Amino acid sequence: MVSFFADTYAIIELLKGSPAYRQYKTAVLVTTEFNLCEFAYAVTRDYPDTAEEICSQVRLSMRLSHPGDHEYLRAAAMRRTYSQEKRKFSLIDCVGYSVAESLAIPFLTGDKEFEDLLNVEYVK
Repeated sequence: MVSFFADTYAIIELLKGSPAYRQYKTAVLVTTEFNLCEFAYAVTRDYPDTAEEICSQVRLSMRLSHPGDHEYLRAAAMRRTYSQEKRKFSLIDCVGYSVAESLAIPFLTGDKEFEDLLNVEYVK
């Protein structure tokens, strides 16, 4: 079965039932606690009455990866490098991208900052 690292953008699009993301519902989706934290923020804003249930369901549907120093250092270097080019990558997105590299799986996102990077499954 195909695996992808789902960043927060992708998780939200999956929750909303975005037609562009339907094909990824059957994939093995990997994410981090950081992405689930960002997701929780969006869910409590948009679905306050059912936020806890939604977060619980999403957590159960994902495989969690626990980054280590190697991924953190690579993420920090990535953010530093691209910030010199005036690209706005969040540190959480850089950690996710680094985890995807470590796991040798595509980074699934609709974030335009990642559109032209290697190993990215860019879906808008």
